[in-house]
Amino acid sequence: MTIELSDLLAERIDDFAVPPADLSTARAAGRRLRRRRRTTAALAATTVLAAGIGLAVTLPGTGHDGQAVRDPAYASVGALDLTHGARAYADPGVTIHLGGRSFDYGKLTYLDTDAVATPRGVVFFDAGRPMLLDASGSVVRLVTGPLDAPAGFHPTAKVDAQAPLVAWATLREGVATITVRDLDTGADVGSTTLDCGACDDLVVDGIDSGRVFVRDAAGTRTWTFADDTWQDFAPPKTRVADVRGGVVLYTGPRPTVPGDLRLVEGPGIDAQLTLDGRYVLYWSSTLQPTAPGDEPVILAVGPRTQQDGPAWYAVDTDGTVLVATADGTVHDCVIAPGSCTELDRLSGKGGDPQFIGVDM
Repeated sequence: MTIELSDLLAERIDDFAVPPADLSTARAAGRRLRRRRRTTAALAATTVLAAGIGLAVTLPGTGHDGQAVRDPAYASVGALDLTHGARAYADPGVTIHLGGRSFDYGKLTYLDTDAVATPRGVVFFDAGRPMLLDASGSVVRLVTGPLDAPAGFHPTAKVDAQAPLVAWATLREGVATITVRDLDTGADVGSTTLDCGACDDLVVDGIDSGRVFVRDAAGTRTWTFADDTWQDFAPPKTRVADVRGGVVLYTGPRPTVPGDLRLVEGPGIDAQLTLDGRYVLYWSSTLQPTAPGDEPVILAVGPRTQQDGPAWYAVDTDGTVLVATADGTVHDCVIAPGSCTELDRLSGKGGDPQFIGVDM
């Protein structure tokens, strides 16, 4: 399939939205870095057009039928080994670690806490467009065609812990499209639209048990994508911290729960569930059970309570727990029996360790 370079450039340049110089934008430093990378590529390509060079670009994939197309703006980083989990973490400003390999931080600045690690790669956003850094090391556009990218639109993407499904939202002309994609087949298994204007309060908070949890200013609703039905779930002050294995971890007023989901009030919005929904991970190496009567699990490394000292955590895509301790050591821990293996030692020059897709 052949796509004219002029069409590709128009799509990428028209999508770009210059963020306003306000405090909220200043806080989104990682997102701005990602946009700068894209702008540089667009300006370079525009120079080629100005020189009057007519080219046709052949891209792998199926193009504008909604399937993935490999994006020529991103150079391949080479194959990634995701069989032991994504192991996606960063020594900010120094290195990024992914799939058993280390990269100069400047090479993968588009991976930040808006991204989500999956067993098939890392899903991230480029100016409002969902992208996939896949196991081959190439970047794939998950959605083609023109999209809007206002500065306040950060809907996030979420992965299903039990299936190769990812949910995201995109925006075009004030209409948001929520999509569920099967990363194994490349097929969309559900899609719906919302008329929400700038959509700067639209967030995808989770996907589990056939539902996507969608929050806006009016509260949280669940969208069942098999039959395209919606159900009210929680008022505006409730936040879904995580949802996995049929368990909904929340803070704030108690939601209205569908009968097949189990509600667990969590300790904070940045708490995480293990992939099976059995334990809560929250700023310590003591994992609290979600079912009454079960015993906590204590990992072999890291503080046992929040008061014992700092550490940083993430549930990896293979179900293990990644732990970065205060001395910069990164461990991969098996939940049962809690044993841990040292993976790396970070320099600490860039500040606190960062796990890709974990906003802690």
